[in-house]
Amino acid sequence: MLFAATSKSFKENSKVVELLFIKIKNELFNRITSVIDFLFFYLKLHSVKPYSFPGNQLGIIYLGENLPPRIARMYKWLKRKYAINGVLVCAQNGYNSKFVEMEFDSVYLFRNKWHLYGILQKINGANLIHAFGPKSYYPDMARQFMPLTKFVYDMQDVLGIYFGLNTDIRWFQKEFPHEKNCLQFADGLVSHGLEPIPAYRVYGIKEKRNRLFFPLFCDDDRFCDNVHKLSDGFHVVYAGEIQNSNRDKKQFGNIQFDDLIDELSHQKIHFHVYPSPSTNPLLYNQYLEVANTNPYFHLEKSVAQSELSKELSKYHYGIIPFFKSTSGQSNDKYKYSTALKLFNFIEAGIPTICSEDIEFQAWILKRNYAGFSISQEDVKTLGAKLNSIDYTAIQRNLIRNRPRLSLANNIHSLYKFYNRILQ
Repeated sequence: MLFAATSKSFKENSKVVELLFIKIKNELFNRITSVIDFLFFYLKLHSVKPYSFPGNQLGIIYLGENLPPRIARMYKWLKRKYAINGVLVCAQNGYNSKFVEMEFDSVYLFRNKWHLYGILQKINGANLIHAFGPKSYYPDMARQFMPLTKFVYDMQDVLGIYFGLNTDIRWFQKEFPHEKNCLQFADGLVSHGLEPIPAYRVYGIKEKRNRLFFPLFCDDDRFCDNVHKLSDGFHVVYAGEIQNSNRDKKQFGNIQFDDLIDELSHQKIHFHVYPSPSTNPLLYNQYLEVANTNPYFHLEKSVAQSELSKELSKYHYGIIPFFKSTSGQSNDKYKYSTALKLFNFIEAGIPTICSEDIEFQAWILKRNYAGFSISQEDVKTLGAKLNSIDYTAIQRNLIRNRPRLSLANNIHSLYKFYNRILQ
């Protein structure tokens, strides 16, 4: 027993060391290449292929450090419906091919700030920068580097409201000034949730008039009607970030699922998890051991955004189990946030079980007949509730109301917003 415990502790420590090594390697790479790219930039030696936007189309640079799947989804539908040309400029270590399907007209991956500047110098004729966060450092640098180009900031999560501005998380502290700049000086703001409401207050910014509420929406290409059903009891599914239980619970408690796995397994409810492709497997590898010993827990392979709804449609319910008591995130974060997984579940044609603590998402769910909300205490009797529900009726309502949440039916508002900013 002692040997087993020691072996487990050794494995956990080795994983921590491996993650630390990756961080150190990335930091060294950034510092070394920054020196080289600084020289290349001032000597005009960057070998970047030039790009010129067509004069008869709206030219937009989509720019940020960590590419979220929402950006490619939006651009795909803009491209289908309007005369628009888009170039993606993304950090090399924040780009994930599973979040894109060749939608963009060109893609540039940068190493550091100076490499980013070298790329931006080679892109001609852009009408607008559509920057995405978090993180906000590179969008803020691009805004300052191209002051004559209209700048739109696209936000889903605001770092400043996770734990407040006095958090001891160092990389948050480094980001706060740039996040404030993007919110304060952007010509327009695309908001996928309601987080700007507390964000303006936290940062002491006067609220902007040029703000578009654009709540992620569903990709019509991914609609499924859930015709296939698993027959051995209820199967619920989660898609997104997941973290090992040894990490800081204040930050990651609501995506550490040990207790939830135990509770659902006790009720013989199958729980499937599709980790986000952007999460390093070292951060959730403890769940592999759980899946090997627990017949009711299934750790699935990460899949591309284009394949996700088809995978999710195999199950009965999606679940978003974010409860206030599980982490140290602020009340504002729980109240105003949104998540793409909710819309992924709707695309898949499966109802969602949603924590009532994430109020805005629970409201979207109720308004669109897409599932139901529960308290943390309700998890203990979830099996009984599922047995009492008319599943065919709830699914029928979801599919009937789904078109009003589709990107195809709502993308016009983003295009009009661009044109309003450019006037």
